[in-house]
Amino acid sequence: MRSKFTLLLLVLNLGVFGYILFSERPWSATEKIDENRRRVLGPEAADLAALEISAATDGAEAAPRVVRLERRGGTWFLASPLDWPANDFAVRRILNELQFLENETSFSVSDLARNGQTLADYGLDRPRLVVTATPATQATRLSTIDNDSPAASSAAAPFVLKIGATAAVGGRLYVLSPDGRRIHVVAPTLASALDLDLAQLRSDQLFTIPVFEARALSLQSGAANSARTRLRRDQSRWVFEAPITTRAAKTPVELAVNDLNALRVARFLSAENAPAAEATGLAAPRLRVTLEGNARRETLQLGLPASPAGADSVELYARLDWRSVPSSAERPVLFTVNVPNSLLATLEQAQTSLREKRVLDLDPARVTGLAVSAPGLPDLRIQKLDSGAWQIAASASPLRADPAVVERLLQRLQLLEAVRFASDAPSRPELENLGFNRPERVVAMQLASPQGPASELVLELAQPGGGDSAVYARVTGQPFVYAVPADTLEQIPVAARFYRDRAIFNLPETVKITRLVIRRADAPYAAPLLDHAVSDAAPPAAVATLLAALRDLRAKAIVREDYPATIPVDGVEKPWAYTLEATLEPAGASGALKLSLGERAGGATQLAGSASLGLVFTLEQPVLDALWALLYRSPAASVP
Repeated sequence: MRSKFTLLLLVLNLGVFGYILFSERPWSATEKIDENRRRVLGPEAADLAALEISAATDGAEAAPRVVRLERRGGTWFLASPLDWPANDFAVRRILNELQFLENETSFSVSDLARNGQTLADYGLDRPRLVVTATPATQATRLSTIDNDSPAASSAAAPFVLKIGATAAVGGRLYVLSPDGRRIHVVAPTLASALDLDLAQLRSDQLFTIPVFEARALSLQSGAANSARTRLRRDQSRWVFEAPITTRAAKTPVELAVNDLNALRVARFLSAENAPAAEATGLAAPRLRVTLEGNARRETLQLGLPASPAGADSVELYARLDWRSVPSSAERPVLFTVNVPNSLLATLEQAQTSLREKRVLDLDPARVTGLAVSAPGLPDLRIQKLDSGAWQIAASASPLRADPAVVERLLQRLQLLEAVRFASDAPSRPELENLGFNRPERVVAMQLASPQGPASELVLELAQPGGGDSAVYARVTGQPFVYAVPADTLEQIPVAARFYRDRAIFNLPETVKITRLVIRRADAPYAAPLLDHAVSDAAPPAAVATLLAALRDLRAKAIVREDYPATIPVDGVEKPWAYTLEATLEPAGASGALKLSLGERAGGATQLAGSASLGLVFTLEQPVLDALWALLYRSPAASVP
């Protein structure tokens, strides 16, 4: 019984599916046929190579206004009455209207005579608009992809569509089919798409190569014997190829390309209104800007000002140089363009404004070691261990380096910028005059390479003296000399104490501080200023801060690597003012932790010294605040 029921359901399902299959297919085909029957134009309108739109003008004897559009290299151009890039939005609107043009009804031209009518009754004897469209051939499509020749050169035979009068009811248009046999009634949107003036059909954009496609930027001044400036994209970077080979600044270059793409035509000047060639300055352009993309190149020539310069921009005579477009002649269309003053200055001074100001092409992550040297001082060598920690190579024993300080130095080197490009090809005497025969600093960096042997990058800093206080920099193996900020030498000290780890001492968890005593250094046997025995009871806040800091004492900065009897306080040498002693348990070898403290100098400086470590250092702010509360604000007291 169950098998028979399953079989019955299967038969019913097959019947339903068969009904849907055989009933829907003819319906779908019928809809497709009806849709195609309503289309005014056939498949020839799907891919066009050229369009000519002729609009009737007032007066029977007046010549019609003719606009011709051609597709070249995948881009639509106005070919008549002037040769200029077309407005892409306007052209696409026209193409869509033609491709999807449908009639609401239609009737045969042969029926007009029987009804006592003629084409004149529908405005088709002298059409208001005549569209002559040229379909693209297979050869044209290939040339469009290859971008090497105009599409119209190998186009097929054109077809003509005539648009007549507007119907009295509904505003519909009468259109004569290309074969002249039928009159179609279509929507009025076709006329609104075709009946555009020249200003709406032509594009006001000058450069169409976006920054991500840009491959090169060339600049040529109209001055006599001026050198051409050329920049080229090298993967993710930009480099100068002329007049010198050097690095370019990526962000300024790409901002300049974006600004070029933002330029728009201010005014088109007709041949009748165009000034003399001498007045435009385009015989020898002020600036010639060429932007190169993927297999295309666009050039803008800028001449003299067309109006007085404003605060933000200047209106210049200009024209596009189309000689770089394959198989097309130069277009002499004259126009004006408003160029921002900032962009004009950047382009005219491109050798400096677009040049990379950073002295070093440095990735701090690749640095595995560095050596810093100065005249009369021992070399400072810092190396990176396999663990990632930094170590100072000292004569006695290696010292831990503070990673934050080393990274700050590498970051300063990476961001070191030129305030002025001093020389691009100095001679040996010029280098000696700038002080490079005895540089003030030499920083040699070892760089790891994931794909090859390690390399070295050497920076030299020099001061010429003799009234020239500037600091100059050069990279070994490169010809350029840069003037860098005057404080650059101060930011690269040659002393291990500036780079060593700021940790003074760290007490293990097993060691406890049982007593804390602070005395005046000049009265060691007098009553202490602080005598605190550590117990289970909570200590005062200042004492608690001091106890916590002593367990892991860090210096704000290490001042000296010895222990003198006197220290400078506000410019005056003075002896140590206080002694701080912390009793430890278990005592260990020393039995106590001892520090000497100087008088506080200013709001953020107080020196401390350790005779056992041979160091003088400044204290961090929390310790300063705790000592201020204990030594300067509280009366002398003995805390049991």
